[in-house]
Amino acid sequence: MDFTRSVGLVLNFINRQLGAIEKWICSAGLLTSTLLVFAQVLNRYWFHYEIMWIGDLALYIFVFSYISAIAFATFRKGHISVEMFKTKFLKDRPMGLAVYALVMDILSLAVVLVFSIPVREFFLRSLKYPEYGTLVRWFNQGWLIYALFGVVILSSIHLMFQIKEDISEITRLSRLDPEGGSK
Repeated sequence: MDFTRSVGLVLNFINRQLGAIEKWICSAGLLTSTLLVFAQVLNRYWFHYEIMWIGDLALYIFVFSYISAIAFATFRKGHISVEMFKTKFLKDRPMGLAVYALVMDILSLAVVLVFSIPVREFFLRSLKYPEYGTLVRWFNQGWLIYALFGVVILSSIHLMFQIKEDISEITRLSRLDPEGGSK
């Protein structure tokens, strides 16, 4: 096994593990925020304890979960929702589908990189100036910006892997003739 293939296998393994961690974070976050909202409703109507921070915590966890879902959707190639062109015009053209996937992934990466500029500025500012919660005074809300910055990085990594896979697919298809045999 050559070095390039070994590195590719390791990087693909890391990419899959990142996707699994993202899925776990999203699932656990949504479950936790749902349970906290349920606890808040029970508390409001039956228990009447003075627990003001449950709503804030549920909101923070939910926001973190849906921000994390952006990276997971990118990992699962769910970042491109307009599929009409692909299904109508490229259905029976594997090379056309592969080129289309490459172009869409490159455009998606370009959009993520454009948005990474203001996100980076927000991230640096949140490191310098903490923003504390309204009901939970000691809770720094800057971690939401940290999460958004991390998601931009993870989405970029996933898109770069997808671009690499798209190029590999185009290379593979270019070696085949129209009847499916090797050149």
